[in-house]
Amino acid sequence: MISFFIKYRNPILITTVVIFLASIGILGAGAVADEYGANAVLAKVGDTKIKYKTFATAYDMARQQYINDGKELTEEQDKQLKQEIVQSLVLQEALSQAAGEMGIGTSKAEVAYFIKNMPIFAPNGEFNKNAYIYVVRNQFHVNPAEFEHNLMKQISVQKFQRVLASSALPTSLEKAILTQGSTLKDKEKQALESYLLELKANSFAAAYSDALNAAHKSTVNIQF
Repeated sequence: MISFFIKYRNPILITTVVIFLASIGILGAGAVADEYGANAVLAKVGDTKIKYKTFATAYDMARQQYINDGKELTEEQDKQLKQEIVQSLVLQEALSQAAGEMGIGTSKAEVAYFIKNMPIFAPNGEFNKNAYIYVVRNQFHVNPAEFEHNLMKQISVQKFQRVLASSALPTSLEKAILTQGSTLKDKEKQALESYLLELKANSFAAAYSDALNAAHKSTVNIQF
C-alpha cells in the first residue's frame, strides 16, 4: 500500500492551511455550497462522520486563495483540489483518533490562548468576542463550540505529528555509524545524513500509515 503520509503530503498541508487561514489574516470565501446538502455525510473514519459542510467550507476558502493569487483553476485542477481536500480531511480525522489513542490531547486553556492570539478575531489589536462569534459563524459556518472542538483536534494532531517526526530522527548510534571512519567532507556527511533521515522517515511513515489505515477504517461517500 502506498503510504498515506507520502501519497497525501500535499493534502495534509492543504488542510493545515485551510484550518489556519484565519490565523494569518486571510478572510474566508462565500457561503457554503449546498450541492449535496450541508449535513450530508461526506465520509466516515471509524464511527466519526465528516459532514459535507466541512468540506464545502474548506473548498470555498482554498478556491478563494487561488483567486486571490490571480490564478484560474481548470476543470481538472478543480476536481483534483476537491479530491485532495477530501483525502486530507479523512487523514486528519484518522490522525486525530490516533492521537487520542496515544493520550495526546489539548486543553481548553490551550485552545483559548490560540483563539485570543488569532489576528482575525482582534480587529483593533485586541481579542473581541463579538468579532470572534461573527467570523466563526459567517466565515467558518459553524458555531463557536464546533470551531473550538475542531481547533482542539487540530492542535492535538500537530502535537502527534511532531511525535512522529521525532521518531525518524537519527539516533546517536546511527550518527556514529554514519560518521565513524568516514572520509566524507562535512557537507557530504550532512547530505548523506539528510538522505538517510528522509529514507527512515518515509519507511516509518509507510509502516505507521498501514497500521493507521487498519485501525481507522474510512469510507468516502461522495466522489468528485
